[in-house]
Order: sequence, then structure tokens, then C-alpha cells
Amino acid sequence: MMALLSKSGQPDIVDGVVEYVTMSVLALHRDLVPYIAMQRSQGWQQMRILPASSRKVGVLGLGVLGEAACRKLAGFGFQVAGWSGSRCEIDGVACSAGPDEMAQFLARSEILVCLPPPAGEARVGLDAALFAKLPRGARLLSAGGRDHLDQDALHAALDDGQVSAAVLDVSSEAELPKGHALWSDPRVLITSHIAGMI
Repeated sequence: MMALLSKSGQPDIVDGVVEYVTMSVLALHRDLVPYIAMQRSQGWQQMRILPASSRKVGVLGLGVLGEAACRKLAGFGFQVAGWSGSRCEIDGVACSAGPDEMAQFLARSEILVCLPPPAGEARVGLDAALFAKLPRGARLLSAGGRDHLDQDALHAALDDGQVSAAVLDVSSEAELPKGHALWSDPRVLITSHIAGMI
């Protein structure tokens, strides 16, 4: 797979992930996932378009990747918040930390972006309990690889309407087994471990 190169000519994983996150958040924000489903069914339904400034995006994991993604998304005008296990500050981003601030962070995340945490921090499980804390109809981007995604819980949340659309960057059958219902779910867009572009 072709690598995205930095100015020095070296592969730049951060830039690749930030591009992927930006593409996916814009796709979720502008309802690309349901429009793809409409195209496949040869149906048509106009969807309400909201400005980026009215959309609240939450970035779960504020390591180097999360911080860079927050800065890029804020540049589009999104209301960006971030959460990590330890306290950090990013200009223009509402930062939360620790388990006591997780519920409030999730409750305002209309689009939740899940990235790898900083080194040494445990990953947060993407499960039914987490999905229940999101605003109803939230959208999900899982681009961290090995995110501890509970596939069945996500499918249930999609069926219930708690989550309305998802973009998943999966790297192996362990993350999403062949034959799982998410593969053919029209509310889900799946890519094959391309977030880092290498």
C-alpha cells in the first residue's frame, strides 16, 4: 500500500490518520452513509444539511493523533471536544479527562471519533454502555484499530436508532469476522485498515 510521505520524504502516519478522520467526519456530518444506501436502493430522500458549526464532535483519545485530528476538525468549524485518561490542553478544544468526565463528554458527542489513546493509557471499550451515553442518533468513527469494538452492541445500537451511522476502519477478522451483519448493514461504511495510509 502506498505511504503518505512527509516533507522529509518519510511516511507520515499522523497526516494519514488526520486525513482519514477528516474525510470520515465530513462523510458522517453530511450524511454520505445514508446517501450511499439510497443510491444502492435507487431511492431518494432529501436530508437536512447542518453547518459544521452546529455539529458537536468528540475525539476519544488525545495522543498525537487525537490532538492533530482535533485541530483539523476545529478548523472546519466543528464544536470539538476531546477526552483522554490524563489531563491535556488543546487550544479551541474542550478537553475532558478521567472516568468522572467521560459521561458528560459522551453526552455531547454527536459524532464520536475513536482513536488510539496516548501510550500507556488503556483503550476505552466501545460497547452498549458507551453507546447508551451518546446523544440519540449519534454517529461513530472507529479509526483506532483494536478499539475493543463490541460489534453486536453496535449493531443493536444501530437497530435501536441510538447510533445512526458508523465508519469502521478494521484491520483483521478478529475486529470484524466475515459474515457479521455489520458488513452488509447500509448504515455502516467499512474500510480495510487504511486510516494510517501505510
